[in-house]
Amino acid sequence: MKISGKRIGLIVGLLIFSALIFLPTPEGLSHQAMRAAAVALLMTSLWVSEAIPIAATALLPLALFPLLGILDAETTAANYGHNYVLMLLAGFIISKAIEVHHLHRRIALSIMNLIGSSRRMLLLSFMVASALLSMWIANVAVALLMLPIAMAIISRENEASGHNKDFGIALMLAIAYACSIGGTGTLIGTPPNMVFAGMVQKLYPDAPEIPFFQWMLLGVPLIVIFLPLIWFYLVRYFKIEGKFEGGKEIVEKELKGLGTMKPAEKMVLGIFIFTALAWVFRRDIVVDDFVLPGWASLLGVSDWVHDSTVAVFSCLLLFFLPDKSESGKRMITWKQAEAIPWGTVMIVGGGYAIAESFGTTGLAAWLGTELQFIANWSPLLVLLSVITLMTFLTEINSNTATANIFLPVLATMAVSSGTHPYMLMIPATIACSFAFMLPSGTGTNTVIFGSELVTIPQMARAGFWLNLISILLLTIVLYLVAVPVFDMGGAVPAWAK
Repeated sequence: MKISGKRIGLIVGLLIFSALIFLPTPEGLSHQAMRAAAVALLMTSLWVSEAIPIAATALLPLALFPLLGILDAETTAANYGHNYVLMLLAGFIISKAIEVHHLHRRIALSIMNLIGSSRRMLLLSFMVASALLSMWIANVAVALLMLPIAMAIISRENEASGHNKDFGIALMLAIAYACSIGGTGTLIGTPPNMVFAGMVQKLYPDAPEIPFFQWMLLGVPLIVIFLPLIWFYLVRYFKIEGKFEGGKEIVEKELKGLGTMKPAEKMVLGIFIFTALAWVFRRDIVVDDFVLPGWASLLGVSDWVHDSTVAVFSCLLLFFLPDKSESGKRMITWKQAEAIPWGTVMIVGGGYAIAESFGTTGLAAWLGTELQFIANWSPLLVLLSVITLMTFLTEINSNTATANIFLPVLATMAVSSGTHPYMLMIPATIACSFAFMLPSGTGTNTVIFGSELVTIPQMARAGFWLNLISILLLTIVLYLVAVPVFDMGGAVPAWAK
């Protein structure tokens, strides 16, 4: 009888879990830490094999931590209502309102109409639109938005040029890649970014909060560097050239079908801009001796508010304000909000629970002691190794789950080697969005594969070389950009010791 990969993952996970529960603990490791490791490895096996839904796996700490004496029920449950979990939840609801009123479609089509109609420019326009939207809206939702527009253009191309498959494949991959890259631009852009920000607070309670604007100082340059690079790579790899007849007409037709901008669209756009500006300017912006006070400082509430406060406030505005239509509905209804990816929210919460168990039980400190040999490696070699590992692991596992599994371990590795924890955590977080080979790597890859216009071998061949290019370039860019932005050049900060 053939045993499926899911069943193998379940059996292996349960065997590892049982072994760690009943085996003697290594010297220096407490029983609680050993049990925390057992739960973490069980979740890793279930996440990788998808033996049960990955969101269901994320709920395991709620049941196992109290039963095994790792964390009490109240402490465990608090991780699922963490500030960044609520920020992600509210961000999804704002994204859903943008989707309901077709604002994202209008923005994407306007960008495509502006950039041009040659095959190369059409490819670039899809990538720019996808990346910009993915900075603020769930990148999987953006990929789903762009898919039908792209398929209409591919259909027109096939009619005109006798089934030019290369252009269709390039366009599909361009959307997937641009959505993934765009998600790195802001904290809200993709769940691994939120996992990182929350992990820092869980592992290091005294660490300063990750400001929204500070992350953008890293994320936006990444988009500026990698978007044209990937466009150039796809153009060269698939030999895209020539003028595309009919592409501009399709985009104009889609725009015309949307009609003039409705009051509800304008209101959603206003709330979206308000939210983005409130995130960026909440905290003081300091440039050398110049200080631009944030609105929280001006109002005297710096120690009371969080980016989640902004997200939830904007979310509530959508439930309060009428959409000014004849039906008299609100800007978003609860039934519409129910369609957001609640499972992703739970996965992030589960990751925070794992991180708290690592810190509370002493597992993180023990791992740090065991991994002190990393101190003998050069920083660039460590960076290259981490980015390579995370990129290829994400090919076979959800990027959010991969971040949950490895960020606590990498944080302890960094501190044990006398390095700033961000030096490994940030590259690992970014690398989770740079898996280009397989449908399982990111949600955007999965969406594009579902179109049935790209096969796994085609995706793997194009993605493999892009993975290698990205690994090398990411190592250099993150070393040059992330180190000064997050002040990682010195020794381990006091809050991480």
